[in-house]
Amino acid sequence: MTIGAHFRTDFDEPSASAPLPMELTSGTSSSILILDQMIRGTGIVGRVNGEFGAVAVKVDATGGPVRVAVSIGLDEMATRWWSDRVRPSRLAPELPRLVLLRVQGRIRGAVVLSRRQGWRAAAPADATLAFDLEAGELARDGMLIVELAEAAHPEWAAARLSPRSAIGLRLNSIVLREAEQPAPIGGPDEHTGCDFAVVQPGGGLAYRLEGAGVPAAPPLPISPRNRWTRQKPARAVFKLSRAARRVAVRALPQRPGEVAGVLATDLITGEPVPVEVARAGDGTATVRLAAPAANPVLLGSAEPQPTLSWRLTVPA
Repeated sequence: MTIGAHFRTDFDEPSASAPLPMELTSGTSSSILILDQMIRGTGIVGRVNGEFGAVAVKVDATGGPVRVAVSIGLDEMATRWWSDRVRPSRLAPELPRLVLLRVQGRIRGAVVLSRRQGWRAAAPADATLAFDLEAGELARDGMLIVELAEAAHPEWAAARLSPRSAIGLRLNSIVLREAEQPAPIGGPDEHTGCDFAVVQPGGGLAYRLEGAGVPAAPPLPISPRNRWTRQKPARAVFKLSRAARRVAVRALPQRPGEVAGVLATDLITGEPVPVEVARAGDGTATVRLAAPAANPVLLGSAEPQPTLSWRLTVPA
């Protein structure tokens, strides 16, 4: 009898290695061997229900280099899961989520996610991080281990980022294919929805930073917490109150202004990263680092600008 065989039951299905190319979009796949602090999904791989979440997938690889793309999502349910566990104030707005992505035991990058308020509901936020695994990192018939974990927040940004950011986040999909040639880390290149952005490790020195006005962050969804608020009349009042707050938040004027000063911090060492900011006449700015980033670097506005959404791209 093999080690661990006595833990099986007649209801367990044998695992099967996923061949390359692989597109994992459901937690029901038989190639998933382990989930740690993550709940399986059907339309998604899973949802994090703790301080971090991890999934191990059995892959029939060749042992050569592999290109990996991981999609992460933030939606209404993610925010409700977070508020049920953290228990924030009922008047607190949603704050951006900042999480690290670790694969095969190494930090591959980081993403910042922020929902913005619409007239009826807040829009979900998604981000995809693509990177290469070197030859030998994913062996033949090996396991791909993907983890989402909260990053240590810099002191200047701690009050502006959500604590315990990983709770509730969706792991939308994991895509693998053989890498034909090395490619740099591909981070999200759309607007982040907030005045933060991330420079991925191994990138260049100069980045184009542009801002756009967005509605303020939505109010947090709070589940009933006691026997009085669980009653139907009280719940109806809370729903009406939150709907009114959403409309009021969406109707607030958007005055984002120009990009203020930029602060930068290495998310692994916690050390400040010196940056130079050159403003252009079209309202954008060029952010230049003194040296290529060895770890994910968080960029943030020196002054809070809650109705400003950043977009960080590599100049052509």
